[in-house]
This record gives sequence, C-alpha cells and structure tokens, in this order.
Amino acid sequence: VFISITFFSCVLNDLTKSINTTNNFLIGMGYCPLVLELLAVFALTFYLLNKYGNWRKQSIVVSGATFLGWYMSFIIICVLPLDVVITFYNRCELEKERIALTTSSSTGPAANISFECEPPTGYVPDDFLLSLWRIVYWSAQLMTWLILPLMQSYSTAGDFTSLGRMKTALINNAIYYGIYLIIFMLLVIYAVFKGIVINTEHLKVILVSASNTWGLFLLVGLLGYGLVEVPRQLWYTGRRDYRLNKVYFKLDQKVQEKNDAEDAYRDAFKEARSVLNAVKNDHSARSKAQMIVSKFDESVVGHLFPSRSGADFATLTDADPILCTDDKYLIRLHQRSIEVIQMYNRANSQWKTLMEEAMFHEDIQQATLTGQLSSTSVSSWDAVIPSNVRYSWHVVLSRPIAKVFGVFLASMTVFILISECTFFIVSPTVSPAALLLQTATHKFHYTSTQLVSFALLTYICCCAYWTLFRLRIYKYYHLDSHGLTDDNSLLFSAALLCRLTPPICLNLLGLIHLDSHISHEKNHGVETQFTKLMGHLDLLPILAKGINIYLPFLILLFCALTYYKLGTRLLHAIGMDQFIDSDDVTMDAVSAGKALVQLERNKRGRKENRVRVERNGERSVESGRSFGWKRQREEEENVPFVEREEIGYDPPVPSMTRGGSSLGPSQWTDHPSPRNIFDDM
Repeated sequence: VFISITFFSCVLNDLTKSINTTNNFLIGMGYCPLVLELLAVFALTFYLLNKYGNWRKQSIVVSGATFLGWYMSFIIICVLPLDVVITFYNRCELEKERIALTTSSSTGPAANISFECEPPTGYVPDDFLLSLWRIVYWSAQLMTWLILPLMQSYSTAGDFTSLGRMKTALINNAIYYGIYLIIFMLLVIYAVFKGIVINTEHLKVILVSASNTWGLFLLVGLLGYGLVEVPRQLWYTGRRDYRLNKVYFKLDQKVQEKNDAEDAYRDAFKEARSVLNAVKNDHSARSKAQMIVSKFDESVVGHLFPSRSGADFATLTDADPILCTDDKYLIRLHQRSIEVIQMYNRANSQWKTLMEEAMFHEDIQQATLTGQLSSTSVSSWDAVIPSNVRYSWHVVLSRPIAKVFGVFLASMTVFILISECTFFIVSPTVSPAALLLQTATHKFHYTSTQLVSFALLTYICCCAYWTLFRLRIYKYYHLDSHGLTDDNSLLFSAALLCRLTPPICLNLLGLIHLDSHISHEKNHGVETQFTKLMGHLDLLPILAKGINIYLPFLILLFCALTYYKLGTRLLHAIGMDQFIDSDDVTMDAVSAGKALVQLERNKRGRKENRVRVERNGERSVESGRSFGWKRQREEEENVPFVEREEIGYDPPVPSMTRGGSSLGPSQWTDHPSPRNIFDDM
C-alpha cells in the first residue's frame, strides 16, 4: 500500500503540472468530456464490484484493490479513442506546417492554399495524455505482478496472525516469481545470442515485451470464446425452449454440488467443534479453535443440525488432543473452514437463483398462452413497471430484439476476425477496421473517428471481459454475480484484467494501422501517446516478427473450436456432463431439473396456503371476539333479567336423530352456545 501511494503521488504530481501549464480556454473546456467519461467508468466499476462482491463484509483493502484493478482496465475504453483522435489532429497540424513550408517558397495560386485544423471535442494536451497513460499502464503492471498476487495468497492463508499470513503469501509467491525469473533470464540469454547490447533501457523493453506477450496469449483465448459466445447467447435469448431446458440442466447439476457443499459444511463444523472440546485446557489453542468455530453461521448450523441430537455430534470426543494443539493442523483446518463456508454460501445462492430463473421462464411460457404474466415473476425492480409494459417486453418484444442484436454482433465478430487476419497488410490496405477508420478520418472528421475507434474497442473489451467474468477454474476462481465472490477470485480477476490492458490497446492500434512497427508502414508520421510510453517492442525478433504478428491468427482457430462446441463435446465424451441438444443424458438431466422445479412450486404453494390459512384464522378469531363482545353488550343493555320459571320457560326439543332414532327431551341436554371467541368458528 505504501509503494502504491508513493507511486501514484509522484505520477499525479506530474499530471497536475501538465494541467497547470495549460492556459488555453479551449483545452480547459476539453477536460470536461474526459472527466465525465472517467466518472461514468467509475460508476460502472462500482456497480460491478457491488454486484460481484460484498464491500460491506469484505476487507476494505480487498475491495479497494479490486476496484482499482478493474477501474484501470475499464478506463482504456474512453482514453484510447481520445488518444487516437488527438493523434489524427496532430497529423493535421503536421500536414499544415508542411504545406505552409511548401507554399512559402512558391508563387502562384498554390501559395494561397491553406486550411485550419480544428481541435476535436475533448481535446487535451499531449503531456496530460501521456501522464494519464503512465498512471494507467504502470499502476496496472505494478498491481498485476506484485500487489495482487501477494494479496491473493494473503487472503487464502489460514494463519491466525497478519505476520503469519504475510509470511505464507511470500512463500507461495516465491515459486511463481522464481518461474518468472527463469523465463526472463532465458529471454536475456536469447537477446545476447542475437547480439543485442544489454543495458537498462533494453532490460525494460524485454520486461515489457514478456509481460505483453503473456497478456496477448490470454487475450487470444478470451476473444476466441467471447467473439462467438456473446452473439450466440443473445440469439439463444430469443429461444425460450432452449433457455428453459438449459436452466433445468443446470439445476440438476447444481443439486449434487449443493449436497456436497452441505456435507462438507457439516464435516468441517463437527471437526471444529471436536477440536474445541479437545483443547479445553490449552488457552492458546482454544482461542484459535474458537476463532474457527465463530466462522460458522449459527442459522446455517441450526438448519443443517435441526435436532442437535447426540448422533450428529457423536464424533466430537474423537479428536486427538496432541494433534489439536498443533499450529499447522489448526491453520489447515482454518483454511478449509473458510473454503467450505464460501462454497456452501455460493452453492445455495446459485441454487436459489437458478430456481427463480426457471420459474420465471415457465411463467413467460405460460403467459404466451394465457396473455397475462404471473405476479410471482415480478422482481423488486419490475414492481414499479405497469403489468402491460412488463408483458409486452418479456413476452412480445425481448425475443425479436435479442435476435436482431445477436445478428448485429455476429457481423461485428466477422468484421473483427477479418481485421485480425489482415491488419499486417499495409499496401494495399485490406483490413476492414483500418479502411473504416480511414474513411472516418477523411477530411478530418474527428467525431466519426472517435466513434469508430470507441465501438471497435468496446466490443473487443466486452468479449474479453465477458469471458473472464464467466470463467470458472474448479474451486480456485469463480465470480458470483450475487455478491458471494470470495476474496481470492476478486483479486485474481483484477490481476487478469490489469494484464489484459496493454495487449488490448496494442491489438486495436495494430488493427487500425496506428502502430508503424506492427504494420511496417513507412512515413507514418505522429504516433499515439500510448505508443510513446510503451515504445516499439521489436527488440526481440521472436516477439516482434513472430508472436505479436501471427498470434492473432489463433483467435480464428479458437473461434472455430467454440463455434462447433468441440471443447464441450470432448468434456461430455469423457464423462463430464455438458448441455448438448438432442442428447439422451442431457434430456434426462432436463427432466430431472423440471421435476425439481415442480417440487419447489408445490413446496411454495403449500407454504403460501399455510400462511393464508393462518392469516384467515387470525382474522376469524379477531372478528369472532369483537362480534361476541358486541352481541353480549347489546343483550345486557336491552333484555331485562328474569328467571326462567317466571316466563314459563320450556327448553326446546329439536328434531335430531342419531343412528336412525329420534332424540327425545329426556335424551337431550340443554347446552346454550357460549358467547366468546369460538362463536364464528
């Protein structure tokens, strides 16, 4: 934290100086759009962090580091298009100076030719933009390679003290840093073998090149999946049967995971309780055992152990007192308890979400027949929307709109893939992205240029980030959209996003031919401020003329694998159930999931009926009590008190039969109804 604060203070100081040296009113006004864009990215990052994490319960350091990592990655969506359009403006100024020098030495009509370069909307000085890139790039590198990995290991360590957790984090990361050091030394040896002089500047270029190459490999894999799945998922949104069957399938898969999580929770709690009972006489070990037991929620324990019977805790006295006082054993138990609790909370949350989603899709299908959307499908956000608007959107409009957007994004995918495969061909220009940008910049239409670069960059970032947020690495990494993501997954996602920032920028600049050392274009003119910061990473031939140029071709291969679902079919073939249409195993799982939804509906229906009966009973009791008191009060006020003998009272003989025989007066006993709360009942 101290290193980060010192670093950001130095860079912000440089940024402030560049702002203070600017006196141009137009430039000062140009900061407003950029500030608004940065605030919009800030709001988006805060929303996503609140959606996937829980800043109220998680450590403020974890939430802050995750927020900073995400923010530095999302910020390129608004900074890089601005850098591109300012670069074209600087080229216009350069062309203007060249024409002025040419016409000053000539006479005739050509000498009167002149034009003005109007600054684009949101123009900021080059020094400011360069300082902003310095903040974004070096903060991302510092976090992804140093701060976030240490915080990951610190958050997953089971030690009971901060010093012990930091020691464990350093030991765990020493292995990874050793691997990185070996790779770096191999690159240095390769550079020496190629005759490159090793100095400080070249070492910096080697480090940056290695980091960007690692991120480019990651970007290729994420884009290879996202460029296909993003438009396909939108298209599937318009297929109600497909979506409902997939939710049924997920529910059937989640049942086993939910049961396993409950069993693991029970075992961990019983083991923690047994350790607590075994270390009654050891104060140090007992305090650690109490810390472990306190991690378990009492409400969850009461749900999993409803009776608290002796059979549930029969193994509490089996723990070895000597083993229970061992710090290594307690650390492992503490770490396992944290993982088990997180896994249980996540499994239950996902189960409830899938169940609600399945019921919602069933209600939509029912609404297509009845013409009315069930009120049980209305969320808290939809409660303020009129019912006819909800019906029109969910039942009528959402399907065609989703399919239209799916087709549009599919065309964007084809556009990006062709550009990825042809961006290194400069003469003639065949890259669709470069051609589109050249058309937009014709006669220096800066707004069109910024919109085109913004659209391309936004779609690339959305595909890569969407894949990253959906990625699951067994129990190590999983982002839960209901605020139940663990600290390790949040920090790991921030590290991966920071690692993706430079490769995405380099990839876009290569697509639109704004990096001369990638496109090998001569007379390129002015470079972007991002390129000035990064430099041209062509020191190592294997990276400059090999991986950085031809690696994007692998995106096309990954897209083909994703389109034909070869990975899904392979996993399904080796026994890992995957959702595949018209497959017997999949259909069995769909049927089982549908039965689970029906059971849940019946359970909720019985609960609602029970609540309704209890509510009606309470109302009947209240109305009966008030009616009885009112009738008794009226009779006491209006009827005088007389003895039965005085008015010749004869008890009535009702016509009642029992077992076919009539009951006479001698068999009937006078029992007037009491005037109390049971009258109406």
